Amino acid sequence: MAETRNNCSQLYDEGDSSKQPSAFGNMFDGWSGLLTNNAGGKQAEQQPGETSNYQLQQDLQGYGADRSAISTATSSSRSSMLFDDKRKNSVQLGRRVMSEILENDNVANAIQILQQALDHLQMTDAEGKDEEEQVSKIYSQIIKSLCDPNVARIVDEMSKKNDKVPDIQESVLWRLFTKVVESGFVLQRDAHLAVISTLVDKDNKSLALKAMYTLPRREWDTLCYQTAILLHLLQDPKQSQEAQGLLTDYGKPYLEIASPVAPNRLPPVRTEMPLMNEVTEQDQFKLWMFYQSALSGSDEEWHKKKLAYEKLRRENMAAIKSQEEEQGVKDWALTQLQIETKKQRVDRISTDNDNTMIFVAMNSGQFEYGWQVYQAMGDAVNGATPCIAMHLCWAAFCQIPAANISRRTYWENRAWEVYSRFMCSEYLHPDENEAPGFLHDILLIAANSPESMIDKKARYTKSMSVYNLLVRLHFEKLLCDDRVLGPILCTLLYECKGSPTHIVTMCSKAFEIWNRKLEIRHGSISTTSYSVLWGLLVFCLKSGDKASMNKILRQLLEKDINEVPSSIIAIVQTIHDQHICDGCYFFNYMFQQIEFTDSDGGTRPISMDKFGFVYDNELKTSVDCQQTWRSNINELQAASVSMAVKTGVANKEELVPKQMYYSTKKAKALVRHCLKQTDKSLKQANT
Repeated sequence: MAETRNNCSQLYDEGDSSKQPSAFGNMFDGWSGLLTNNAGGKQAEQQPGETSNYQLQQDLQGYGADRSAISTATSSSRSSMLFDDKRKNSVQLGRRVMSEILENDNVANAIQILQQALDHLQMTDAEGKDEEEQVSKIYSQIIKSLCDPNVARIVDEMSKKNDKVPDIQESVLWRLFTKVVESGFVLQRDAHLAVISTLVDKDNKSLALKAMYTLPRREWDTLCYQTAILLHLLQDPKQSQEAQGLLTDYGKPYLEIASPVAPNRLPPVRTEMPLMNEVTEQDQFKLWMFYQSALSGSDEEWHKKKLAYEKLRRENMAAIKSQEEEQGVKDWALTQLQIETKKQRVDRISTDNDNTMIFVAMNSGQFEYGWQVYQAMGDAVNGATPCIAMHLCWAAFCQIPAANISRRTYWENRAWEVYSRFMCSEYLHPDENEAPGFLHDILLIAANSPESMIDKKARYTKSMSVYNLLVRLHFEKLLCDDRVLGPILCTLLYECKGSPTHIVTMCSKAFEIWNRKLEIRHGSISTTSYSVLWGLLVFCLKSGDKASMNKILRQLLEKDINEVPSSIIAIVQTIHDQHICDGCYFFNYMFQQIEFTDSDGGTRPISMDKFGFVYDNELKTSVDCQQTWRSNINELQAASVSMAVKTGVANKEELVPKQMYYSTKKAKALVRHCLKQTDKSLKQANT
């Protein structure tokens, strides 16, 4: 292991300037040298950690450096040819404005024309590509001219009201920019970046970020990615996750976003990225270095943690190399006696340091950096590495919006890479306490992975491949752990929709998994978590399986009824009304006030629907009210099960909140009644 670590940790030979490190590989040594050799220009002069907030803005300004400087002069006399036709063709207007600026050297008159025209200007409906390009070119030139500092000063002077320059959103620049963009025309990239630079200069960083994303992604080049990354880091609070997402997107030939119309039914929207075809691994590495340098200047605390780690890592690598050179008979003898040598101790400390840094990076939201630490470890891992690396993937996966399919898929693939490497390896024993957590994370990723239009059963297939492996290898401890079974049930809840046959299949699979646990535990079911029980009750509601319902009711009575969440009792009531009894005394029992029973003051009114989702406020009827879909089960897995129920089983159900009059006395009476009725039904079925 130590030899492998040494081979995997030779990051970059600083003495050989012609040798380039593999992109995103071992990248913790020689960063500043690589940045100086490869980045060029102003970026090359900065060392990581030296980028201040002011410098970030200066960098952003520099991206429009190729714009032409337009000499301007104000005229005391107004032109006799002002804009007199309010519906004039936008191309004609553009040519007129550019003529005033370039040929007549009359900026003031050009601005007057624009100010008069903007309120009434109708952008030309381009009938062909040539006309569209013509509009784009003309207005790109105008906008770049308005961003020129000399022209901007004249515009500010002309726009003053009470000796004050109006807000940027009232300016002729912003109004023209938004009118062109909203009309569907795509400005040239340098015009876009010029507007963004101007907005940052005027301390409108949030507006600058919005302007950045009005440029279609297919038009983005490396400069656009750099600009967007800086803008995300300039926001308050800083948007590190969004910046890291751009690192993930950079270099991809296409991006996939869930359809905004029907994300679960229509195929994702695919955006081709033609400018990314020429991006190399070295380009990706340079953008990564650009991000690290910018981040160091905007997050001092993270920068200190990173520098401390990298310093310690270099020291450990030097110590390991030194010990390898001095290794002799003594070390061989100690190894034979299973006594830790000095080299082994340094190697162990170095691995622990790497694991710790992955955890620190994850907690700091620096998921990409944590992944690079993991990759740089090579084969020098220990028993803690699998769970830390897998949880890193799950944490990063959770931070990405569900609509961003490309980025989610990127981290999901990394998670499966970790799973393939460590499952059934010497570093992950099935009987150790870490194994359930490792499987919990990969199964949650599988349950929440983007739906595939090609393979409708992709999520189900992924989850069941893990479960079937546990069955085949007889990992009974894992087959009974709710941290493993919970995410699998989530997958089944997501898929429990569509045709009645498919719904019955998903319910049967859920009960098969639970019954296997009961067989292994010899019928002892008291260890099942409330989250899993709630999910199983949902399957009972969809299938009407009274045998499984009977087993769950027995477990509820084995538990302390005072601790059973009312969300579970709510769905028991729903199952009773739909599948057990029709019109008996206990019909709608929990959702109505019972004389004498509810008059002793022990009843707690709760707003809840038939699935057990809690409504915190009064009953909501407004269409714009947002409901947070959750139960009142106080367990870590409850949120995942809630989301699976809402977006899967209950996706097309009408969920109407109503007042639930809950007391433990009523809950116990309902459960006993349902158990009695299911016992009777099962006896009748057997006879």
